[in-house]
Amino acid sequence: MGYIFMRSFVFSFYSKLSLGLVFSFISVGIVLLVLAQYLTRSYQNEVEQKLHHQLAEHVVHDNKLLQDGEIDDAALKTAFHSMMILGPSFEFYILGPQGEVKTYSADPLRIKKHVVDIQPIQDFLSNQSNLPILGDDPRSEDNHKIFSAAPIFENIEGEDVLQGYLYIIIGGEIYDGIVDILQQSHILSIAVWSLALAMLFGLLVILILFFLLTRPLRRLTQDMQQFRQEGFKYDQLPASQWQQNSADEIERLGSTFNEMANTLNIQYQKVKNTDELRRELISYVSHDLRTPLASLQGYLETWSLKNNELTAQEGEELINVAMKNAQHMSRLIEQLFELAHLDSETVTLSTEPLGIAEFAQDVLQKMTLEANKKQVSLDVEPKDPSIMVMANVEKLENVFTNLIDNALRHCKAGDHIKIEILPSVTAGQLSVSVKDTGFGIAEKDLPLIFDAHFRASNSVRGKGRNSGLGLAISKRIVELHGSRLRVSSQLGRGTEFSFDLKAAQLIGTR
Repeated sequence: MGYIFMRSFVFSFYSKLSLGLVFSFISVGIVLLVLAQYLTRSYQNEVEQKLHHQLAEHVVHDNKLLQDGEIDDAALKTAFHSMMILGPSFEFYILGPQGEVKTYSADPLRIKKHVVDIQPIQDFLSNQSNLPILGDDPRSEDNHKIFSAAPIFENIEGEDVLQGYLYIIIGGEIYDGIVDILQQSHILSIAVWSLALAMLFGLLVILILFFLLTRPLRRLTQDMQQFRQEGFKYDQLPASQWQQNSADEIERLGSTFNEMANTLNIQYQKVKNTDELRRELISYVSHDLRTPLASLQGYLETWSLKNNELTAQEGEELINVAMKNAQHMSRLIEQLFELAHLDSETVTLSTEPLGIAEFAQDVLQKMTLEANKKQVSLDVEPKDPSIMVMANVEKLENVFTNLIDNALRHCKAGDHIKIEILPSVTAGQLSVSVKDTGFGIAEKDLPLIFDAHFRASNSVRGKGRNSGLGLAISKRIVELHGSRLRVSSQLGRGTEFSFDLKAAQLIGTR
């Protein structure tokens, strides 16, 4: 457990950010120290070289170093002695015209380079180059130091002829030792430690800021991990609340994640409910198909076995009963396909202007034969052909057919069924209702009547002929028209189904 926690901490975004920051601070600190040391040394060299720029020139001017074309050892010794008194950190060299070392003030055993590069000396004398200018150090094969230089001329037959250079190293080996001592001084140590502590303090402050800034990100990560582990098991969103309109990108990301989780949860519940409905539908379908299929099979088997013994009338009756069962199965299968189609979220309806009163009268005309058999009257009010609505003709006919068929099955002789068209309480719409004076529906059954295959407790008429899908199909069609199928009923007094449709004339005048 500890290993997992340590591994998750080490490889976390905050840890990576912190390690990257620490590495950056250390790198910047090292670069700053090296740069400071380099700039300090360069500045020191520049100041020193500027201060002693004419040192060699003064020595040459004040001391006659040549005698008959040769170096005057006595004069040179006097000059060396005078300059060493002024500063023990200077080293003196007499160079030939090509940079060859002729004589010097240093210990002969310490001389390692006998020819000095003449180009830095020429740059120094030209005053054209920026200081500091570093020249070769004869005591080292690789070191370069600041210097002062002056040409040594001898007048020969009225002309100044270059005989060599006085080459003075500013800051010899003694000076290097002094620099080393200064670098090891207590003051410099305090300065370095102060810089290190300041950088450490700044690093701690930034790490704390990073910790606070990445806390919402860690919270979002925990929500995602919790959602991944629990999924839709507990039917709840992640616990954290995020501000949707915040200026913080992580807050908006968390809010988007919550919305995504909510959408996924809704889709999961839909899929779950659809799966449950599918199982229930399969159960009902198998039950509803079993009865007419068994009846169809039974009548056909009877006719097949006793065809020679039956009269023509008896055989015709068996075939007619089998045909009715086959038709009932066909209607049931058609309803199942229609309900499955209407339940699809992608289904849409195209509407057109329709004379609703005249259309309702045509539907009732098709139901007249069945109504006359049961001695039930059918009517439409008002019978005004100018009343226009926007509707899908085919689907609206299914709604009227299902509602009137449902009413006929719950009416007795002498009852009345009426389609009534009135202005709706909603502006720009008409209310369409189908009323009957039949048995009515118990109040406890009203919330369930739109469920597929539900039969009310008093539904005893037409048993075996009703699949229970008609009202579910009608409800879905009305919803696709932008309305809601409403129902009110009283036992023994009748039932009313109603819904709204958009008035066509208002749409046409927009």
